[in-house]
Amino acid sequence: METLNQILVLFLLLIIGYICKKLRIISNDMNRDISNFITSIALPCLIIVTLSSFEFSKEVLAKSGRLFIISWGVYGLSIAISYIVPKFIKAEGTSRDIFQFMMVFSNVGFMGYPVVNAVFGETGVFYTALYNLPFNMVIWSFGVAVLSRPSMKQNKLALDERGSIQIKQLINPGLIAVFIGFTMFLTSTRLPGPVYQAFKMVGDVTTPMAMVFIGSILADIHIKEIFSNTKVFIVSAVRLVVLPILVLLILKMFDLDEIMTGIPVLIAAMPVAANCAIMATRYENDYHLASQAIFISTMLSMITIPLIVTLL
Repeated sequence: METLNQILVLFLLLIIGYICKKLRIISNDMNRDISNFITSIALPCLIIVTLSSFEFSKEVLAKSGRLFIISWGVYGLSIAISYIVPKFIKAEGTSRDIFQFMMVFSNVGFMGYPVVNAVFGETGVFYTALYNLPFNMVIWSFGVAVLSRPSMKQNKLALDERGSIQIKQLINPGLIAVFIGFTMFLTSTRLPGPVYQAFKMVGDVTTPMAMVFIGSILADIHIKEIFSNTKVFIVSAVRLVVLPILVLLILKMFDLDEIMTGIPVLIAAMPVAANCAIMATRYENDYHLASQAIFISTMLSMITIPLIVTLL
């Protein structure tokens, strides 16, 4: 019941963001600033505080390594399914591209951390930060390759000066925070008291700000346009229900504890990554469909996530 209450809190925060945007309390410029603050400051602070707070042990290190391997396995499964589902619903062209992206990349940042925190607490956030390490590597390789198909068909270089995959693209504040926090964990280093308190206070705003941000983004999409594409609902159902259940069934075959099973399943159960529309725009793909996917999958996840949690 406590977990369901936490999910309801997240949903109410989303509604607050939606209403604020409709009332023009939040503007698009403010949205951009909020997004930058969450990804560049608040979330890194949360990650560093969480990772550096744990005592080093060989058991925790071994568990982290296994989760990292499981993460790559889940991405492999997601990529395989991403080729099957579009064929099943006869999606072609840019629709196929967006649906493939939908299947592989979930909202690990804005919703993944808050939900895991609601279910497993700070321990869950610690392991989730390590579990999410492959995300950037996969999104800037497979994700770019998928969304770049329209440019390739026009005989343009898919990875030109606008979107060339360079080392700097794989590096972001969240990834840097993981390495800093994990190094502190390995060396049993602690932040000075005032620094710890400041980082913790900033990190604590990650969840409410992230959910308000998503709600405000959803307020920009026209309702009639959102519900006009039944294929988006089908792919969202696979993304939110079928994939996490498959991951759960596979992991149940091994002798894993609740954290080792729960984190991969919860991350797999998250809606479409919030940057789907941004990257679709960047690589000249169907960003309108991407926006629909974000809205519908996020809306449906308010129902499906509690259901998935009950299965853990």
